[in-house]
Amino acid sequence: MAKALLGYSIEADPRTANRLAGENRVLRQRVADLEGIVLRLQKENDALAEVASESVDHAVARDGSLAHS
Repeated sequence: MAKALLGYSIEADPRTANRLAGENRVLRQRVADLEGIVLRLQKENDALAEVASESVDHAVARDGSLAHS
């Protein structure tokens, strides 16, 4: 039934198929862009977490009282 509905709606007007194909391309590109942003932010977050961890380790080594908090 879904195939029949899709086939009917797309075949009814070729402009609709072209519009949907264009929207699909735009959405796929947007998803790819967002995936790239996510990867970049994950790398930045990992780097910041490492710096923060090193800062805490350095503070604990400098002041042993922080280790007992």
